[in-house]
Amino acid sequence: MSWLISGHRLFRPVMMAASGHITQENWADEFFDEGFRETFAILGSYDHTESEIEAIVALLRLPLGARILDVPCGFGRHAGPLSRRGYRVVGVDNSPRQLDDARRRYPDGVFVLTDMRTPPAGPYDAILNLWTSFGFFDTREEDFAALAAWADVLVPGGKLVMDIDTLECFENRVRSGSELISTQVVQRSDLVGRARYDWTTQELNLHWKRPGWSRQGRLHMYSRPQLETAIYEAGFGHVTFAGDFRGRPVDLDSRTVIVATK
Repeated sequence: MSWLISGHRLFRPVMMAASGHITQENWADEFFDEGFRETFAILGSYDHTESEIEAIVALLRLPLGARILDVPCGFGRHAGPLSRRGYRVVGVDNSPRQLDDARRRYPDGVFVLTDMRTPPAGPYDAILNLWTSFGFFDTREEDFAALAAWADVLVPGGKLVMDIDTLECFENRVRSGSELISTQVVQRSDLVGRARYDWTTQELNLHWKRPGWSRQGRLHMYSRPQLETAIYEAGFGHVTFAGDFRGRPVDLDSRTVIVATK
């Protein structure tokens, strides 16, 4: 699924206006509950966690004991196993429910409740921002402030790894011609996901629903050139793009892996 709201998100609550556009209110505690995790388990969203971790370890090539920041970490899907492998991992999220779940699953892990723009003091050897967990603040300036904050707590030569759906990927998947608004519906048994893409504002509005559970969210969509510019301006000195963690060439059918070196 290309437009899932993942187990890593730093969201604020939203409401759907009559126009179909989602407006902001406080809702993170409501969204990130047990129903959230169960919903994306139905979709198979966590099925490849172990292979993702193997690929991330191979990509970073860090010695055991290296410090890694996973932001946002959700219920510890990556932070917990990486910690158990011998890395010093700090998982950050602003959802108390997700962090409670992470601590139950990985009692020896380090999980911190905070905004992604205010990471715990480093320095870190690497920072992970996985599963399109970027673009959820009210403004793009706030999104970019997170990039600058991550650069500040990285060691010189440290790497930021982002795994993200780009604007190009979304357009290739759902846009027809030059239409200004595109919609998409995904259904798995009783689970229905609806997405509304506004290509003018570069906003994606989401609504997931199944019996007893219904949640909405919004994200800013970014193109690869926009992300590259923002990452350089945040203080990084080298940026590369790939189609996966193992360095496959970028294509329009999958998420993009960005590696930015401070």
